[in-house]
Amino acid sequence: MMKFILLLFFAGSLSVAFAQSNDALYKTARTFMMKGEPDSAITYYNALLKQDPNNIDALNDYCYLLIIEKKYVKAIELGKELVIKPKASEQSYQILGLAYKGNSSFKEAEALYKEGLKKFPESGVLYNEYGELYAMQNKLSDAIIQWEAGIKADPSYSNNYYNATMYYSKVQIDLFWVIQYGEIFVNLESYTAHSALIKVKLYDAYKKLFTGDALDKLATTPNLNEFQKAWFTNIALASSVTKGGIDADILGALRTRFILNWFNAKQNEKTPFHLYEHQQYLLKNGLFEAYNQWIFGEVANQQYYQMWANTHGRELNLYQSYQQSKLYKQPAGEYYK
Repeated sequence: MMKFILLLFFAGSLSVAFAQSNDALYKTARTFMMKGEPDSAITYYNALLKQDPNNIDALNDYCYLLIIEKKYVKAIELGKELVIKPKASEQSYQILGLAYKGNSSFKEAEALYKEGLKKFPESGVLYNEYGELYAMQNKLSDAIIQWEAGIKADPSYSNNYYNATMYYSKVQIDLFWVIQYGEIFVNLESYTAHSALIKVKLYDAYKKLFTGDALDKLATTPNLNEFQKAWFTNIALASSVTKGGIDADILGALRTRFILNWFNAKQNEKTPFHLYEHQQYLLKNGLFEAYNQWIFGEVANQQYYQMWANTHGRELNLYQSYQQSKLYKQPAGEYYK
């Protein structure tokens, strides 16, 4: 009897599903997916796809659900059909790529990303996935090429900065690009486990830069471009404050002097860089100290940062309100690698 009641209930839920509009079905399916109820989500996606078999968003989600369930072969079959549809999106290529990766079909994934980037040449998502494909195979020199291409093509997409920062901090040590890319990343993606990790990488990079004669050596590295030369020149002019060591307050003083030097020399007109314009804006509006502490305070000295936050609550709240109200975007055309 109970089984009969359950069957009636299931049949009833299906009839309700089929009676809904496409938009309502998608919203319900999406809600179940986000709640971590894949079986219920699939019921509604199936209902929607019977009514609208070319619904790209639903097909993307369905394929992704199959990947979550580790049904990679089925996901690949669906994904192949998906990417040849006229309205296939960059997300469609991303999802099929995840299925290939899950199935360790690396050659197929590489061919897919090449095809996808021909169709979506400014897709930071696909460049990032392509780089991660190489990283999975320990081909890191190939991976960084894709992450750099992603930064150039889609400068406000965060994951390429994350992967590039990690690469330049661990594989090919390059303090200059750890500092630039790392700070852009924490502005693009401010409150995640990744941003917490990158703050550590940023602080370590500044510490290493002002250890011994590291700054002098790096400033005289052959083949520096105009942007890099200007940065080293202006950071050296500000570096006297670091003689007693590095902490969050000293970095605040250093970085303040750097920004003043950069704009006084009108370097912003020669090599414009939005990150520095952002810092200048924060300085002019009394928000830079809170911003600097937000990046370096806890990493440098958690106890001191807590004391600072307790006595500077107003400044911290003002900065956080600004941060939440204005989305940081890195514009195109400012790539200097």
